[in-house]
Parts: sequence; structure tokens; C-alpha cells
Amino acid sequence: MPDPTPPPAELPEPVFADDRATLYLGDAVELLPLLPEASVDALVTDPPYGLSFNGQNWDDASGFRESLPHIDTSAMSAPEVFETWCTAWAAGALHALKPGAYVAAFGGARTWHRMVRGIENAGFEIRDQIAWLHTTGMPKSMDLSHAIDKHHGMQRTDRIVQTTDHDGVLGATRTVLSKGTPVTEDAAWWEGWGTALRPAFEPIIIARKPPEGNVVRNVLQHGVGGLNIDGGRFADDRWPTNVAFDPGQADALDVLTGTWQGESLSRKFPIFRFDHKPNAAERPRAFGVSHATVKPLALMRWLITLVTPPRGVVLEPFAGSGTTVEAAALGGYRVVGVEKDASYVPLIRSRMHW
Repeated sequence: MPDPTPPPAELPEPVFADDRATLYLGDAVELLPLLPEASVDALVTDPPYGLSFNGQNWDDASGFRESLPHIDTSAMSAPEVFETWCTAWAAGALHALKPGAYVAAFGGARTWHRMVRGIENAGFEIRDQIAWLHTTGMPKSMDLSHAIDKHHGMQRTDRIVQTTDHDGVLGATRTVLSKGTPVTEDAAWWEGWGTALRPAFEPIIIARKPPEGNVVRNVLQHGVGGLNIDGGRFADDRWPTNVAFDPGQADALDVLTGTWQGESLSRKFPIFRFDHKPNAAERPRAFGVSHATVKPLALMRWLITLVTPPRGVVLEPFAGSGTTVEAAALGGYRVVGVEKDASYVPLIRSRMHW
């Protein structure tokens, strides 16, 4: 049943504010429409992907439904709920962004098309996507052979699974040290089969609020509408591309291709270090809490520079641990952030103590 509680009529008091950043605690779907109209120069975000990451409510249809109390989602599938939720937050972003302002939003390989549809449904133009290639994704695949043995009620006596005795960033983890020997004939036939590839690619959607009139007039009137090509240059002043690597992917490319015209092929693409287990600077912890999905600070700085005019205002509707907030502040931009989970607020504050 829809929540009868009406949305707030005005923005709440920020939970953090200084001359670099303003952070609001609340639901982005509710708060973005309350921001001053056409007041923001760009939106850079790493939102939930709709993949039920690690069983988290914030990445699941149940959490998205909580953000849509005035929409009947009872007959919608989980992907449809996710798309509707993306349309809702993107509509709020469209209100807050200046005409011609850009959006750079990460997506999941299985669900990014729903996010793109949602952003487009809200009124944005889809301009491009950047492929973020990394080497440290975690496969979430079923071992079909083992599952078949379990289906037949058989156990593998030589299967060895190690379980951590404490919760880490991703909760308690299980590592299969030995898959064991298939027991049933069916399991033996399907040995080596699974249900998913290891993720090594995340798309970053590049969208734009429609400009007023032509782009030149819009840029002159509103100060947004173009990409900062020179600011996004890399490696001997190269033009920014719509593919970016982490060092592992860059090294793999160079091993496969060697050199071309006297240099490694990977130098033709921007490279940003990504650690699956980042250090304290990349994944801060405050009061025992850290965030499970953290993007490289350098990558976020590059994206912000690419889509935001100098000294502009960046909007981050899903602040998380505050990577985008810190990246914007380090680049000399003002940033407005929204975070729904109060437990992450100390992480953002810890990032801003410099």
C-alpha cells in the first residue's frame, strides 16, 4: 500500500555544509525536485544498479518501491520498478539542472538499458556512453554441477568451502577452495558450467538536458552545454575517449597487442587505478562503517572535469561514501549531495576533513 506520508515541502537542513559542499540526508526522488530550478551545472553519480547487490535494500526493488509511494508498482516486475525509479530521480535532476547541463551516471551491465530508458523518459538526450573497463569484478555465478548434485539430494564429501568468521565490507564471505567431485551422472555432465561471466565492464551514461535553442546560444546564456575536451585530455595531450581502463586492463591489452608506432596501445586511453580492496583514502571507514561499492577518486575527478564548467556546481544524488563529493571539492567545484542512508554520512564528513 502506498505510504500516505506526503513528501517534504522544502529541503531539510543539511547534515553537512561548508563553502565546498552541501549534503542532505533523504531520498533523492523526494529532494531533487525541491532544489532551486536550473541551479546545477552537472550531475555525476554512481547510483544503485538494480542488481540486489549483496542483498542490500538500497539496490533492490523493495527499496525502489519505498521511493515511489505515490505510484502503483504492484503489477510491475523488478526491472520495471527499477526503470520507473530511474525515471523519477532523473525527473528531479532535470528540474535542478540548467538547460544543456550534462549527466554522467554509472550503470550495471545487465540493467543499464533500464536506467538509460528512465533517464530518457525523464526528458534527457542520450549523448554517449563511456566504457569503464576493470579487472577486479566479482563473478556471481551458480556452479551448475554442484547445484545439480544438491537438487538430487547428494553431498560432495570432498568439497572444501572456507567461510570468514567476521563480516567485512561485503559481509561474511565464502571461498570455494575445492569444488569437489561430482556425485551424480547429471552433475558430471554439467561439470565446469555456470550462469554468469566475471564483470569487467561498467557503462557510464552521458546524457544532456536539452539546451534552449542551439548549443552556442545555450552556452553563452547558461554557461553549460559543452564537454571540457582540453580538461579531459590525458597521456601526451590526447583527446578524451569513451573508453577508460584500470591498470590491469591496460596491462592485459599491452600483453596482447605489444606496441604500435613505438608505444603501448593502452596509452591511447585514459587509465585510472582501481583497487577491489582500496586503501583508507579510497574507502574510508567511520564508526565501523565503510561503503561496499567505491569508484576510483581519479576517475570521478576526470568525469567531473569533463562535464562541468570551471567552478561550477555538481549534483550527486547518491553520495554513498562521498567519492564524488570529495572529487568535486578537490577540483575546485561546489557540490550538492544527497544520501538516503544516515550511516554513510560520517564517511562523507571524514573525506571532507582536509
